[in-house]
Amino acid sequence: MLTSKAEIRTTRSLTPEQIAQYHKDGFLIIRGFFDLDEIEPMRKACEEDPNVMGYQTSIVDTFGKVYKVTTWTDLQQSYLGVVPRLARVVDGAEALLGEECYHWHSKILKKDPYCEGTVDWHQDCAFWYHNGCLFPHFATCTIAITANTKENGCIQMVKGSHLASRFDMARGDQAVFADPKRVKEILKRLEVVDCEMEPGDVMFFHGNTLHCSGPNRTGSPRTVIHCHYNAVSNVPFWVEGQEHHQYKPIEKLPDSTIKDGNYSSVFEQHHFHPNEEGETGDGGLGIFKKQDWYISLEDDYSGKESPFANLEV
Repeated sequence: MLTSKAEIRTTRSLTPEQIAQYHKDGFLIIRGFFDLDEIEPMRKACEEDPNVMGYQTSIVDTFGKVYKVTTWTDLQQSYLGVVPRLARVVDGAEALLGEECYHWHSKILKKDPYCEGTVDWHQDCAFWYHNGCLFPHFATCTIAITANTKENGCIQMVKGSHLASRFDMARGDQAVFADPKRVKEILKRLEVVDCEMEPGDVMFFHGNTLHCSGPNRTGSPRTVIHCHYNAVSNVPFWVEGQEHHQYKPIEKLPDSTIKDGNYSSVFEQHHFHPNEEGETGDGGLGIFKKQDWYISLEDDYSGKESPFANLEV
């Protein structure tokens, strides 16, 4: 007999103090949210298949360097379909959002040894606003699969920036990023935090929090899973092109699901989005590359030096 969602509750609920910190800072790091034996299947899969079955999409930054991302929306019984449905993750997101959420999409972000690619400064909701969402009512749970350090390009969060307005997006050649003028100004006023994590640590962060990450200058990979959740009240107001982002109730799973071995595989039977290689990204759903239509021509940095090249943090 299946257990209903209402009957499944985590034993690792966020405390009132943690929720208050999240709303104050725009992010929250929780140590040891996953045990190492829950992380190990994913770490091993990435080691054995670093190309993730060919589903990685190359993302170009403002310096012309590349990092790789793999995305999915459907949640099946694979490891990657189970993790975003675990009670501790879903309950955490809903506690921070203050209402029921649903799975927006998830992704693996891998920076291989000595990967020079950077994730440019951005707010997630600046992208999702253009998917038809009216509010920044998103929460992301980032799960550290490997150590995340300043040396290997850990995420940098601008503390309190979730309270700022939505920044316009700019572009430079193939890169899309937050308006450099506003980034430079907000960094004069707010603290930048290096979000270093060990395997099994997680970070929940607000959809409006400004963040980036640097290159991997070490001989070891830096890998995270980002599970993104949207509030049910914030479903995109248009459907065409956003079918994969419409509301689907989450079939929540007990926290013990991974330890109990109740998943089919890590990569092999998982339904990834096709990669979006090529200039138009015709192979995928356009999560990354079919987005030029919302970039202001006034903010075109194509053919110029990275606007973040001399930015001091």
